Amino acid sequence: MFKFKDLSEGNDFNIAEYRLSPHEFFEKRRTSKRPYVFDLRSSEAHEAENIPGSHSLPIEHFETSIYQMPFAGDILLYGGEDGEVLTAAEILYDNGFDSFSFTDSYEALFSNANTSYLSITDSAGEQINNKLQSVDALKGVQLIVEPTSPLKANYQLEFVESPPESSIQFKVAGILVFSERKNVSYLEGTIIEINEDGDLEARNPQLSISKLSGSLEDQIQLMLDEQVNPMLASHGGNVMLEGIKDSAAYVRFGGGCQGCSMIDTTVKQGVEVMLKEAIPELVGVFDVTDHSEGESPFFTG
Repeated sequence: MFKFKDLSEGNDFNIAEYRLSPHEFFEKRRTSKRPYVFDLRSSEAHEAENIPGSHSLPIEHFETSIYQMPFAGDILLYGGEDGEVLTAAEILYDNGFDSFSFTDSYEALFSNANTSYLSITDSAGEQINNKLQSVDALKGVQLIVEPTSPLKANYQLEFVESPPESSIQFKVAGILVFSERKNVSYLEGTIIEINEDGDLEARNPQLSISKLSGSLEDQIQLMLDEQVNPMLASHGGNVMLEGIKDSAAYVRFGGGCQGCSMIDTTVKQGVEVMLKEAIPELVGVFDVTDHSEGESPFFTG
């Protein structure tokens, strides 16, 4: 078990080098090939509200869990208001980790969310204002974000009389736009516009799910690229499409997924369910990986 040592005077550890602003934190999470996000608050606080895709690791268990930390990939930390991230950063530094960053607290992640995150086209603004003016009870629009992976989500709009208590509020072009706090990382760059059918639509060029089209193989590959692999990447794994036969997909797992004791659950309850829900003509997903050659993964669940 690793033991935490207090940093002595003269130590070359510069904590400022590892601190990220909320904007930098979300950007690093979005652009890193292998991000691991840890919530250092209590498990109760994590269950009540968290950043989608983050792993709960209360600070009191951090020191005894450090041997499980990934040495390959970017570790991203956030905690509460009691300086948990500073303690965790010191522990990581003292034990040879260098690919880690933190933001000051969970609450800090929402501090710089502002109107620059969203834009509304003129035609969409006109349609929204017409609706709001015709129904006095309506207060604005709720931007509903449904994450499908740490880096992809579906976006919807709904006119509301009162937003959920967990919502944050933006005023864009004079229009009140509400969205749940926990989904702030999916908001920056979102556009509210009129689509080709003449309906209001919200999309994020970087994070929206692409519409599936093309052959069965094309659709499966797009799902793996946009939804499945970003999810597996947070566990240090990946999956590749080996081929299609009789409308079934044959896949090969790599990284932390190769040799994982929970791979059957990952395939049947994770990958297969996700693919079949999106692609009805897909009849099944079969794993052709030789798991005897895999190394012990970071996470087994």
